[in-house]
Amino acid sequence: MTLVQADSEVFEAVVRAQLAAGNESYPHHLDGVRIDARPYGTASGYPENFAGVEGIDPTLTFGRAGKSETEDLVFNRKEVLDALGAAEGHVPTYRQCAGAGVPTPPPPRGSKTRAKTNNVHAGCPRSLEYYVTVGLPVRGQPEGLKNVRDSRGRRVSLKGDVWTTLVDEHMIGPTGWTVSQYAWLFRRNKAGKLELANTILIGVTQ
Repeated sequence: MTLVQADSEVFEAVVRAQLAAGNESYPHHLDGVRIDARPYGTASGYPENFAGVEGIDPTLTFGRAGKSETEDLVFNRKEVLDALGAAEGHVPTYRQCAGAGVPTPPPPRGSKTRAKTNNVHAGCPRSLEYYVTVGLPVRGQPEGLKNVRDSRGRRVSLKGDVWTTLVDEHMIGPTGWTVSQYAWLFRRNKAGKLELANTILIGVTQ
């Protein structure tokens, strides 16, 4: 199986799982979610930000593609999004919209009110926006993710035809942005389809 073929199958499985998500456990339903067709949501086709998490091997490596191959991947992903009725979109950059964990600085000494220019979230959107980026697939369960706990607290040790990819969830709203990075692990079922088996939180940045 070529990378383009594997990516199309895994990307479709991610999109289907995201669109079918509910509210009780991750992955959650995201109103108006837009999914980036570019691998990792970057122009380079490689993750520019890898948060890492305590207890997980920081040398984890994920798939990478050349420029021409990336163009084929993006084309196929756009076809998948269109076929499934999923909205496409890149994560926007808002000026003066810091991470949700960045506090508003205090007013200058002698000032009794908080200056408007000090509001680090003044440029953020007034309503919540959600974006999802999907990395390239790797076959199997990476060594650094073996026997770690998933987002439901279960130890993960999969066998069979297993595929892993990085999925980043971007939430942008009035109080700033948050990026949650997960590894999604799929296992092929008896019908030959990939099913989401586990999700593992890699890290959160704000």
